[in-house]
Amino acid sequence: MTFCFSFFGMYYKYTHSIDLLNPSQIPFSSNQMASAPFLLSFLLICSAFSLHFSNANFVLPVVKDTIKSQYYTSLLVGNHPSTRVYLVIDLGNQWSWFACDLYGYNTTSHELPCDSPKCELYAPGTFCSAGSCGVDAYTPWSRGLYSNGLLEDTTRVYKQTKQNSLAQVLSKADLPNFPFTCANKGPLKGLSPHTKGVVTLARVLVSLHSQISSTFKVPRKFALCLPSSTSSGYNGAIYFGGSPDYLSKSLITTPLVINPNSTSPIYSPGDASVEYFIKVRSIKVDGTPIRFSPSLLSFDIKEGVGGTKISTMDPYTVLHSEIYKTLVNVFVTKATAMKMTRVASVAPFGVCFSSKSVVNNAKTGPTVPIIDIIMDGKSPLLHNKNARWRIYGANSMVKVSDSVMCLGFVDGGLEPVTSIVIGGKQMEDNLVEIDLETSKLGVTSSLLRMGTNCSKFKGI
Repeated sequence: MTFCFSFFGMYYKYTHSIDLLNPSQIPFSSNQMASAPFLLSFLLICSAFSLHFSNANFVLPVVKDTIKSQYYTSLLVGNHPSTRVYLVIDLGNQWSWFACDLYGYNTTSHELPCDSPKCELYAPGTFCSAGSCGVDAYTPWSRGLYSNGLLEDTTRVYKQTKQNSLAQVLSKADLPNFPFTCANKGPLKGLSPHTKGVVTLARVLVSLHSQISSTFKVPRKFALCLPSSTSSGYNGAIYFGGSPDYLSKSLITTPLVINPNSTSPIYSPGDASVEYFIKVRSIKVDGTPIRFSPSLLSFDIKEGVGGTKISTMDPYTVLHSEIYKTLVNVFVTKATAMKMTRVASVAPFGVCFSSKSVVNNAKTGPTVPIIDIIMDGKSPLLHNKNARWRIYGANSMVKVSDSVMCLGFVDGGLEPVTSIVIGGKQMEDNLVEIDLETSKLGVTSSLLRMGTNCSKFKGI
């Protein structure tokens, strides 16, 4: 392994695909800037990791902010010089944006005029902002919208190139005319302090995955591998163009469905949601179905509510009260039978247990009742039974202190817009693929079962 890293380190030094000694060419968090081993490890995945990249054409690393429970990446934007921007990953935002002034962004961008074909394509029927194509920056925690003109500039992603049978190598690839907008401090409320904006991966033409697909002619799909931690500089990844080959065979798929009701803060009548929804049939706890009104799993066209979506902006899965209460009741019954001791709840969670009463499984975390989200579609991997997303203890339980752990699901009240929002905690150390070519969502369930996880990559 030492020889492998040394050999390819020298290879890069002389080919200049990426300058290993120039941290501005690779996305690093501030505490990793000076660490060449981190960079080498992310660039060159040898030996046991040599097959991890075979299908993914482009990649960006992912860091977890453990305080905010948010996931972010970074992009180099502009030319001469480029500006490194750190952006929270959002599956539901209509636009990518960042606080340009706070980054000292030395703009090499150009504005899209109101009457331009791209403005009509990206933002049909929008307003004009000083003659530019008007868009709105926002987050789920913003109390208002920040309107500005839509810009385009070059950004950079990393292309995976197979050099030989031992390693995959990353080289920079320019993504020209990447659309985004600048914002002030207002929309930053609620975001990780390490970031100054968001990058959208929603079902919109301006999303990063759509731009990569159209520019580089790769399949319209991307996969998230969200890390559960980023200790020692290890991070997760976003794969554009397909999942890693060694994991793609483990994906259990279910159809993506279109929510005809927009879930954005600003929309036009008749707009569908730009978020990713799936059809859930039931939820089971250790094989026992929980009982609730099936209508909650469908879209109420008149009221504009219901259904199930995935979200990187919600740290934990949020459930309609009716679903939440029955889930908790069944879970507690099963947990009591396992001699788990219930203790006082800790907000925002409704049910917690003494850590001493919970056995820890070396592979999949705390040994607690298993939660299955039963989805639409049949899976050959499950002998043609209904597709399922299996949630083990590592994804269902949250450590809130040395002595207490809680069920990581949250009561969303009786009138949520969406009945089930599968949050970041439940997606960590799972590979989750959004395939817009086939309109399917694929999930591996916990990678811990396979002896791996989403915190395998050094760098960023």
